[in-house]
Amino acid sequence: MPGPLSDIRVVDFTHALNGPFCTMLLGHLGAEVIKIEPPQGDNFRRSWMAPDAGKDGYEFLWINVNKKSVVLNLKSERGVELARELIARADVLVENYQKGTMERFRLDYDSVKGINPRLIYACSRGYGEWGPYADYGNTAATNNSMTGWTHTAWEYAGAKGTKSLGIGDEAAGVSMTVGILAALHARERTGEGQKIVVSMQEAVLGFMVSSMHEHFTGNMVGNTPMEVADGYFTLRIPHLTDDGWSVLAERMGRSELTTDQRFADGAARREYKDDLDRIVRDWARTCTRQEIWDAVRDLGYFGAPVLSKAEVLDDPHIKARNAFIERDHRTAGPTTLLAPWIHMSQTPALIHDDAPAIGQHTDEVLGGLLGLGEAELADLRAAEVIR
Repeated sequence: MPGPLSDIRVVDFTHALNGPFCTMLLGHLGAEVIKIEPPQGDNFRRSWMAPDAGKDGYEFLWINVNKKSVVLNLKSERGVELARELIARADVLVENYQKGTMERFRLDYDSVKGINPRLIYACSRGYGEWGPYADYGNTAATNNSMTGWTHTAWEYAGAKGTKSLGIGDEAAGVSMTVGILAALHARERTGEGQKIVVSMQEAVLGFMVSSMHEHFTGNMVGNTPMEVADGYFTLRIPHLTDDGWSVLAERMGRSELTTDQRFADGAARREYKDDLDRIVRDWARTCTRQEIWDAVRDLGYFGAPVLSKAEVLDDPHIKARNAFIERDHRTAGPTTLLAPWIHMSQTPALIHDDAPAIGQHTDEVLGGLLGLGEAELADLRAAEVIR
């Protein structure tokens, strides 16, 4: 069954993680994604890999599924002409180059909107396209630094100067995807395309609601995982019903607490909340994560165990939902990928093809979509316009 975007063609000029994450989502939803690569390929193919690695990196394999690779040398006039011909036949263009790059290729929005007035042109910049930092480059790490994300992580961990987990690229990629879908909807009414610009910095700020609450109010949000017998458990003790409290007391082996007047009813348990929390937490410290999880998960939201990445992959719920799938990539071999997590009943998202080799679809796209013959393709290859 075709995906909901099966009638949408995307010309993808993205690289690294931010832009490709956006086009991955569009591909999950059925869009035809034509990835334009330079002759040497997207440099992200081998990022974070050993110098002698003979295969593309895991990040590249994950975020470039369902894409067709076309190599165009945009430093050549003919390469730019072919890019413009593809853009003329596209619904969406996505790019995440530093400001000014697409202008040099004459592929920026103002240069291409005339050849395709219905085009949705989406781009992501580190700091947007105006403001004092607009011309500066940005990476996920620098972006997390410039949003307060890294500093907040240090405050939580009490470990300044350490590496912190962040979502700089993914937040901007998701934001671009939302913008593209909204623009496609608007085009149904107006018949016109438009330009979308996402600042990575502001996208991450958009995911810091709770941290900003803490900043502006001085009130902490959430709770800190506590140490238990075999690791850590994020334990939250909700307001329990009388029946729920009786069950929990029994499971803790403390049935005598059901007659303790401090916990006789909801009002009393709220008044003596600190005492109740201390009793539950003292019990939890003697238990394994699984024992706590088994005892409390049907009593309301009590939190959850802190899992390692390996434990997540082995988690029975994740397995039952087939959240991860196994692919046998043509060059990388067996590869575990996260399946599309947007579930739709009538037009399901799916992974139908693995990340492509450099230029794997050049002849298919330029021949089938633009009508170039074998002789012209051979001439372009000889002139190093395509690969």
